[in-house]
Amino acid sequence: MATFEPGTDEEQRGVFRPQRVLAVIVGALLIAIFLNATELENEAKAKPFGTERDVWVAIWKPFSTVSHALFLDRPRAWVDEALGRNDDGSIFELPGGATATPDSSKGPNQKTPTPTPTPTPPAQLVRTPSLDAPLRLWVGGDSMSKVLGESVVRQATESGLIAATAEPQLESGLTSPDFFDWPGELNSLAKSDADFEVFVVMFGANDAQGIVEPNGKIHQTAGSPEWQAEYRRRVAGVMDLLRKQNRMVVWVGQPIMRSAELSEKMKMLNQIYQEEAATRPWVKYLDLWSLFTTPAGTYDAYIQDDDGEVKLMRNPDGVHLVRDGGDRAARAILALVLEEAEVTPSP
Repeated sequence: MATFEPGTDEEQRGVFRPQRVLAVIVGALLIAIFLNATELENEAKAKPFGTERDVWVAIWKPFSTVSHALFLDRPRAWVDEALGRNDDGSIFELPGGATATPDSSKGPNQKTPTPTPTPTPPAQLVRTPSLDAPLRLWVGGDSMSKVLGESVVRQATESGLIAATAEPQLESGLTSPDFFDWPGELNSLAKSDADFEVFVVMFGANDAQGIVEPNGKIHQTAGSPEWQAEYRRRVAGVMDLLRKQNRMVVWVGQPIMRSAELSEKMKMLNQIYQEEAATRPWVKYLDLWSLFTTPAGTYDAYIQDDDGEVKLMRNPDGVHLVRDGGDRAARAILALVLEEAEVTPSP
């Protein structure tokens, strides 16, 4: 029978195996931290401003610095770039400086400078489509546009007059660009070979949170005058970068929410959308509020549909639309587009 003398390699391997396993685990964790250090720091910076945010930023910043110095952050950066995520998690950049930066020193009630309106708006923003040449339409935005976009694509396909593409990005918005760079994405789409003639955009559900101006000034209270000025700049900028001859932009407002507090915030955002759209002939604001309220003007998940039947329109979360709700909103959107295109509705 083989025996092992004390101090042999075999015994040492048995004694130190747990320590080696622990060392491997710790090493793997360190590698993961260094590979994702920049993202961890950005997530910390995205937290509500306060002590907790400061502590986490202080923890991750040294790791991020080392990761960047050793180029360990490049694999994650390549993945983020491929997914259309912004490298800078705090600054909302408008390609080409679409609109001016608001100046807080000019007072809280200032509005973003608007472009000079077209002296004579065209008789119709988009051409009249045919079955052989349908309108090219893009629909997208935050999580509210997911079910809505699916309904728009299906109804557009059924009509034969619109070729629709949907691109929802869950958890995205115009306030925090750390997850998805909407200005960059929309700028690319606006100039792409797809040459979309109609853009249907919907933002706001995730936007009532802290916002950072390009100069680094932070406005944590959503709805404050300074917050609204910066958010208005972003809305105006997106509207401007989508502008093109023979193109229509449909900006879809947020519907009423089950939460009274969230509804008030959505009303505030809707007002900004409506006011900025009113100064731009190529943008049509579509109000969903009245489509999803009771006759008394209150929230209810069940709403009477166009056919007179009461249907479930809202998700149990009190925010998102379900299929019948998406269909109801999609019909209103496509009716607006086809009206602008001077398509006579079917009897």
